[in-house]
Amino acid sequence: MEVTPTTNLFQTPPADKISSRTDTLDQIDFLQMLMAQLRAQDPMNPLQGHEYAAQLAQFSSVQQLEAIQSSLEESINMNLMMTQSINGNLAAALVGKLVRAQNNTVAMASGGDADLRFTLGASATDIEVNVLDSEGNVVRTIAGNPHESGDAAVYWDGRDNDGNHVPAGTYSFEVSAKDAGGADVTATSYVEGIVSAVNYGDGQVTLTVNGQALFLGDILSVLTASSEAPDGANQSLRG
Repeated sequence: MEVTPTTNLFQTPPADKISSRTDTLDQIDFLQMLMAQLRAQDPMNPLQGHEYAAQLAQFSSVQQLEAIQSSLEESINMNLMMTQSINGNLAAALVGKLVRAQNNTVAMASGGDADLRFTLGASATDIEVNVLDSEGNVVRTIAGNPHESGDAAVYWDGRDNDGNHVPAGTYSFEVSAKDAGGADVTATSYVEGIVSAVNYGDGQVTLTVNGQALFLGDILSVLTASSEAPDGANQSLRG
């Protein structure tokens, strides 16, 4: 007796014909799809055992990868929570401590002054510090004295190049230095001050130092309250 194959035998059944309880496939969904495929297979070319095993192996691999991804995400979230907790405890312990942080900004009060601190990578004979406002405009240029490698600073009296007191606000400073041969010398700016508060927000921990917020990761060192800048680090330029 002649057997007429059914058409569209090798197509996966439509999604609306397969019951699924979620947006993603699980074991029951996969088995339902497989049973539908078995019922619709070509009687003249039925699904072979090794093909069935291959499909099971593929589905098992996908499930294992999903389980690994889920475990990794859980581990990352736990590590993040642990890191935030450690950072929070560490930051709280810094309140009242004198710290040094990598930063090139200074909060200037009305009529105030500030020491602009930096570390030289080598001896420099030509040092220039530009003070910039919040819009990036240079409001004051200060020439520094020659200085050996290490910590240094220039004094800013809070005035602009015309001798007027600058408005209260946050200012940044840029340091350029050259040695006796005219070669550039690395100058890394930093700030020092007492930690007056610890702030938590948006998953970040910041410290209030000299009236400005600093990230915990910017802290370079914690100093004793009696720590002072090395001899010659502060240069008073009150022009």
